[in-house]
Amino acid sequence: MKKTLLLLSLVASSQLVSAQYYIIPSLNAGSNPGNVNPDGENPYPAGANVGWSVLWNGDASAVPEYTTEQTLPFTFKFNGSAVTKFTASNFGTVSFDAGTPTTKPSGFSNISLPSADIPNNSVCALGIVPKSIVSGTTTYKSAVMTKTYGKSPNRQHWIWFNFFGEANISNGWTYWAVVLEETTNNIHIVDMKTLCVDNAGQLCSNNVKMSLGIQLGFPNATSVSGSPDVGAQQIAQNIFTSADNSFYTFIQGNQPKNDLSCKSINLKKYLMLKDAPFIVGAEFINFGSAKVSTAEIGYSINNGAPVVGSASGVSIASLEKQSLSSPSKWTPMTVGVYNVKVWPVKVNGVADEKTSNDTAYVIVNVIDKFAVRKILNEVFTSSTCGPCTPGNANYLKVIEGKNNHSSIKYQVYWPGTGDPYCTQEVRDRTLYYAINSVPRMEVDGAWDGNASSFTNALYDDFQSKPSFIEITGNVSLTWKNKISVNLSLTPLAAFNSNNLRLHAVIVEGTTYSNKKSNGEIQFESVMKKMIPNSSGTGLTALTKGVVVNKALTYTFNGPYRLSNDGSTSQHINHLTENSIETWNDLSVVVFVQDLATKEVLQSATFPIAMVGVEAVDQNMMLYPNPANDIFTIEVPDMVNANVVVTNLQGKLVYNGVLESGKTRMNVASWAEGVYLVNVSGDNKNLNSKIVVRH
Repeated sequence: MKKTLLLLSLVASSQLVSAQYYIIPSLNAGSNPGNVNPDGENPYPAGANVGWSVLWNGDASAVPEYTTEQTLPFTFKFNGSAVTKFTASNFGTVSFDAGTPTTKPSGFSNISLPSADIPNNSVCALGIVPKSIVSGTTTYKSAVMTKTYGKSPNRQHWIWFNFFGEANISNGWTYWAVVLEETTNNIHIVDMKTLCVDNAGQLCSNNVKMSLGIQLGFPNATSVSGSPDVGAQQIAQNIFTSADNSFYTFIQGNQPKNDLSCKSINLKKYLMLKDAPFIVGAEFINFGSAKVSTAEIGYSINNGAPVVGSASGVSIASLEKQSLSSPSKWTPMTVGVYNVKVWPVKVNGVADEKTSNDTAYVIVNVIDKFAVRKILNEVFTSSTCGPCTPGNANYLKVIEGKNNHSSIKYQVYWPGTGDPYCTQEVRDRTLYYAINSVPRMEVDGAWDGNASSFTNALYDDFQSKPSFIEITGNVSLTWKNKISVNLSLTPLAAFNSNNLRLHAVIVEGTTYSNKKSNGEIQFESVMKKMIPNSSGTGLTALTKGVVVNKALTYTFNGPYRLSNDGSTSQHINHLTENSIETWNDLSVVVFVQDLATKEVLQSATFPIAMVGVEAVDQNMMLYPNPANDIFTIEVPDMVNANVVVTNLQGKLVYNGVLESGKTRMNVASWAEGVYLVNVSGDNKNLNSKIVVRH
């Protein structure tokens, strides 16, 4: 299917014939140019990304000024001439080989190009305004930073304009970057993040107005269409990754006539051998000036002999995209890892005129077995966080009726006094993911964003990925609040990493006592303890088919205490106290994570079938728990008592009586899950839970 790319004219006002750049827009690309930069887009104080150099930082009191001159880390040509140095500014310019420019505007604005107030030989993202904001004990200020990514000869040097304001958003921030690319000498202007929030912390709909382009020699400039009022492409999601990024690529020279670029290959990362043969297709973008009516495409497997054929149904206007497939299908002979590359061979009957952007690559795993994935949703939230209320509501809406996931909510120590259920282990997880704002969530350690931005499509996308670890086991709570976790990990593929960690996290289904200022009255899946701690349990490399058994235990000590706030001094001391509100509402979330990449390989949730302290004191026995078919409730000193069992939605599933202090029920046809048990009579009222697992 042909999908129309958002059209953008290549150049706008004031471009003269001598300007030697043309522009390719990649709107809503969902990636960084070339995917060379893997870093998140966190404000500079977070320290999340090693290697940044801060050239300038300041607040709303700043005036337009330049940074010190910087040396480029690789050979780069600007408009065909080699340059070795650049100077950035706090108003959105990167100027080449000029020392510290003397030309600059009097204020911060989205100046139209060309402009006598902008130095010649400059790349411009004009419209940003320095600002600052206080969050908890940290003051975040605007920053101009640099970092080099990749390996020679394909490096990129990024000049970031992070955490700036803009005149047209009432409150909030906008992030942009200028990227210099080795070998191609391309220049990218990246639209990374724009978020407008009002004084109550809620999203608003204002957008920025930016002037984007290159000024060569006044009055010679090349501008993105819409300048000086180019809006950000995404303004409603506080996503700290490249998943919401757009960018504009400035390419030296004249636009070729026949230039077809292979952007991505339409093969899934994992393929079942039994489903072969496979169609090898890819998405192509027409970067040429002429419409593409015919195309020959080629592919190769593991750098083998090229397979070349004519695609059918080709019709791609300039700057549009279309998925094309090879007429020859691929049949792998065995399971294994395959390197696939696809490229255009001929465009409109002639050789593609620009081969540097031709080829796309993908690594495909051909497999014979996989496990259904249970994604891990880690939500960072707080009862003092206003925007967390709609974030948590959105999260619950997305997961409603779904069961292929595990949930953990970490109640953090900000804003303000923070959440009383914050612990040191919560702080450890925020540090691990470089979390510095809420609401925030991580999906399988790979998607980092605002819980308000979590969608059914994201859920389905992550859940559809196969997993190659099966997690089975059981969890029990014995007398004196000892939780025992017995697990079996079955690798369906080999994992050679020595960075794997097994985490077991005790969560409480619903809490009420940590209610503070954001309007929420209950909180779900609240993290109470990590076993043995936030570091988890180390795993050695896993061999396919070799089961790994682990037995973990944790005993809650002392009485319940509700902290006053989320400060370190108020954290629960697990050696002498606990924060469990309801002992019959606990479960254990188990997951395997790669410590280095943060990827979660598989998760599982085990409800804790337990007998509450009160029930044990009064001699109530529930067994077996979990139950598969026959389940017994026994209270020897209650001869005639009513027994009521409901599911978590309150639906009655059993209503009977104890005969001689005992009753048995057949649960073989019950759905798997947790059920509430109430036994009443003889002036007693006992409550507990059972788990049904088939």
